[in-house]
Amino acid sequence: MFSEEEIFAALSSFCGDKAPGPDGFTMAFWLFCWDVVKPEILGLFREFYLHGTFQRSLNSTFLLLIPKKEGTEDLRDFRPISLIGSVYKLLAKVIANRLKSMMGEVISDSQHAFIHERQILDVVLIANKALDSRLKDNIPGLLLKMDIEKAFDHVNWDFLMDVMSKMGFGHRWINWMKWCCSTATFTILINGSPSGIFRSSRGLRQGDPLSPYLFLFVMEALSQLLSCARNGGFIFGFRVGGRGREGLFVSHLLFADDTLIFCDANGDQLRYLSWTFVWFKEISGLKVNLSKTEAIPVGEGIPMETLASVLGCKIGSLPTSYLGLPLGAPYKSTRVWDAVEERFRKRLSLWKRQYLSKGGRLTLLKSTLSSLPTYFLSLFVIPKRVCARLEKIQRDFLWGGGALENKPHLVSWKAICAAKKEEGLGIRNLATFNKALLGKWLWRFANENETCGVKINLWKKLSPSCLISPSTKKARLLRLGGKRSWGSWGLRFNRHLNDWEVGEVESLLSKLHPLTIRRGVDDLLRWKENKNGTFSIKSFYSLLSRGTKPPFPARTIWTPWVPIRASFFGWEAAWSRLLTTDRLKRFGWSIPNRCFLCKYEEETTNHLLLFCEKARMLWLLIFSLFGMQWVMHSSVKRNLLGWHGSFVGKKKEKAWRVAPLCLMWTI
Repeated sequence: MFSEEEIFAALSSFCGDKAPGPDGFTMAFWLFCWDVVKPEILGLFREFYLHGTFQRSLNSTFLLLIPKKEGTEDLRDFRPISLIGSVYKLLAKVIANRLKSMMGEVISDSQHAFIHERQILDVVLIANKALDSRLKDNIPGLLLKMDIEKAFDHVNWDFLMDVMSKMGFGHRWINWMKWCCSTATFTILINGSPSGIFRSSRGLRQGDPLSPYLFLFVMEALSQLLSCARNGGFIFGFRVGGRGREGLFVSHLLFADDTLIFCDANGDQLRYLSWTFVWFKEISGLKVNLSKTEAIPVGEGIPMETLASVLGCKIGSLPTSYLGLPLGAPYKSTRVWDAVEERFRKRLSLWKRQYLSKGGRLTLLKSTLSSLPTYFLSLFVIPKRVCARLEKIQRDFLWGGGALENKPHLVSWKAICAAKKEEGLGIRNLATFNKALLGKWLWRFANENETCGVKINLWKKLSPSCLISPSTKKARLLRLGGKRSWGSWGLRFNRHLNDWEVGEVESLLSKLHPLTIRRGVDDLLRWKENKNGTFSIKSFYSLLSRGTKPPFPARTIWTPWVPIRASFFGWEAAWSRLLTTDRLKRFGWSIPNRCFLCKYEEETTNHLLLFCEKARMLWLLIFSLFGMQWVMHSSVKRNLLGWHGSFVGKKKEKAWRVAPLCLMWTI
C-alpha cells in the first residue's frame, strides 16, 4: 500500500506554482489544503493500489507545442509538452519515486540518465577517455552520434509492457503502467484556448513524472541489442584505459535517447548496426533519424564517404559536442570555451538597456553569470586566458553595467571574490571554483569507483615510487594489517630500497603511522570540513579560498532588512572607495577638492558620511531618536564594526541596525 508519508513527501517535492493542467489546480493548492483533502487523496491511492484504476477524467491533458528554436515553421520542430492534471501528477510522482529506487538494478551501466549515483558528466568523461585511448592506439575508428526521431512520442506500449515483464515486474506493476498510459486524453491549447479532444495509441507524455523512467526501459532494449552485437563480434568498441586487451571496452553510451556508438571504421560493422536499427524500430516504434545522425572519423585515412553511404548518415568531425560539452577537443584548447563566452555576452545583451543599480548587478552576477560556466568547469580545467576573459566580463558588468562601459573598478577582483565576512562580495573565483568542482571527482573515485567505471590505485596516488607487494596494490587498507600485532600495517617490499627511494618511504610511513587499523570495521572516508563527513563543493571551495579574517562589519552591511543597493554602497564606503572628490583627483580629474555639502573641508568618504556638519546633524538626529550617546570613530568601517543592536533593546534592534546604511545612502 501507499503510505501517507510517501504521498506527502512526493507532494512536497513539487514546485507548487507551475502551470496547472485541465483541473486548474496547482500543487501548491493541494499542499496548502492537505489536512482537508487528505482522506480523499488516500482513498484514491488505496483504490488504485487494489484495483489498478482511477477515474479516466483525472488523466486528461492539455497539449502545448513549444518551439525548439527561434523562427520555427515546420511542425516537426515543435516539442509537445503535456500539462497534466494535478491529482494524476501526484499519483504518477509516487509511483515514479518507487521506480527510481530500483532503476539501477534493471538498467545497464551504459545508461546514465535518471538513475541514482549516475551523472551526466560520467558519460562525457568516459566518451572523451575512449576517444583519447583510441587516438593513442592509432587505430582508425568511428563515432556515431545517433538521433532518435520523436523519441517519447513513438513508443510502442505493448513493447514497453513486454520489456517490463522481461525485467521481472509483476502483473500489478504492468497493469498500473498500462492504465496510466492508455487512459490519457489530450486537448490542444491554441493561443491559450483548449480545442478538441482525442486519445493516443502510443507514446509517452513529456511532463508525466513516469515518462522518463518508462522511456529508459525502451532504450534498455537498444542497449541490450548493441551489447549482443558486441558480444557476438559483430561490432567492436573502443578501449578505455589499459593496454592491448586490458581495460574496459565501450561500444555504446546513452543518456536517455542521446546515444553514442563506438565501432571500427569497417563497412560490415556499419551494416550490422543498420540492421540493428531496423529491428529496434520494428519492435519499439522508435526510428533512428539517419538524416541527423553523424558518423565521425576517429583517426586518419578513413574513407568516410564510402562508410557514411552504408548508413545514409551525415559526416561529422572532431571536436564535436555531446550533451552540451566538447568531445574530442585537444587538452587546454581555448576554442571550446568560446560557447561559454558567447553565452555570457548573449545574457548581457538582455540587460544592456535596463538600468541596474550596483546591488542589482551584484545579484545578477552571483545568481546568473557566475553559474553559466559551471557545467564546463565540472569536467575541464579552465585555461588561464579563458578565465581572465570571463572574469573581465564580470568585472566590467559589475562596475559598468550591461553595456560593459569602461568605468573605474573601485575594488580589486581578488578582494571582491573573497567571502563577505572577509571584506569581499562572495562572487566565485572561477579558477578556485574550477578546482572545487574537479575535486568532486576525487571524492567520487574513492567512493563510487564502480559507478564511474574508473579504478583508482590508492597506493600509486599516495606514494607512487614505493614498491609495495603487487598483491596488496589494490587492496583495502584493512587487508594490509599485520597478523601478529594489533593495528600494525605489515608492509612488504619486493627488494631493497635505493637511496633515492628512502625519502618517499619515510613520507609514506609518516602518513600511515598515526592511523590505527581496527579489525572488523570497514574503511570509511570522511570529509573533515563537514560535520556529517560528506564532501561538498561548497565546503571545498571555502577551504581553497579561505584567507585571513580581518575585522569587517559584514553582518551590519549585509543585513536582510536593507535594500541590496544600500548594502553595496555601505560596502564601498567601508572600503573607502566611493567616488568622492579626492578619489576622482587620483583618476586624473582636475577639480577643486571641496565637500559639496559644507564647502569647507576636503571631500573624502569619511568626511562626507561622518564628519561633515550636514551629515553630523543627521547622525545627531538618529542618536536622539534612539536616546543614545555616541562617539564617532575615525572611519566608516570602524563605525560600522561597533554598531550593535544590543544597545537599544530587542524592540528597536532592527531599526537601529539598518539606520547607518540608510542614513549614508540618503546622504
